[in-house]
Amino acid sequence: MTSPLKTTQLGVAPIVPPPSVTNVAVQVTSHSLADQAPDPRLVLYIDPDSLRAAAFRVLRHHLLEQGSPQVIVVSSAGDGDGKTTVALNLALALSECQRAKVLLVEAHLRRPALAKALRIEDGWCFADQLIRHRATPGAPWIFHDIAELGLHVGPVNPRVDRTQLLDGPAFAGAMQQLRQAGYDHIVLDAPPVLGSADVNLMAEAADAVLLAVRARRTTARDLRRAIDQLGAAKVAGTVFVEP
Repeated sequence: MTSPLKTTQLGVAPIVPPPSVTNVAVQVTSHSLADQAPDPRLVLYIDPDSLRAAAFRVLRHHLLEQGSPQVIVVSSAGDGDGKTTVALNLALALSECQRAKVLLVEAHLRRPALAKALRIEDGWCFADQLIRHRATPGAPWIFHDIAELGLHVGPVNPRVDRTQLLDGPAFAGAMQQLRQAGYDHIVLDAPPVLGSADVNLMAEAADAVLLAVRARRTTARDLRRAIDQLGAAKVAGTVFVEP
């Protein structure tokens, strides 16, 4: 199990004011974790009084101090650095005690992790919805409402083999619509930065990027390469994660 230690300020991204609210249709289907063993990465759900849970609340505090970014990309330099753990618990911290309406979205289309972590096996796939909304912009967005976590979730079907690159215009259009759908925060569990331009495309449509850094795994060289690739202005900070 992993836990964040601290955040390090690297630069503050400019916060884009949300556009005027329009009628963006969102439909939700209920999904429950009640009869299933929770994923151990759900720190705030499993052990809310722990020091690890408190660290995610500190992370929430730091982000809100930076202007309360609406669209937040959570990534890492490489694989296995704990970005899904950070995305899950950041979303939980932001929505804790119903303080905000939060959407957690799977943005790692080729190696999705949220559906497995949250035991979601059916419903609309977010990757399919990207394609659908590019053709039919007025179609409703369909997400899972997980009452125990206080989150809406847009997972990607892990059983579908996806090799295509991220459709940048479709993703940007989706974020523009979802900004207007009543969510205070949209947290994106993104792919790693290095080896792909996907996170660069996501960062263009986001307010801030957080990078997960795993102790004794992530090298300073890879972290610097990831920051250089994204541009330091978009990187709000790093989250150190212990094995």
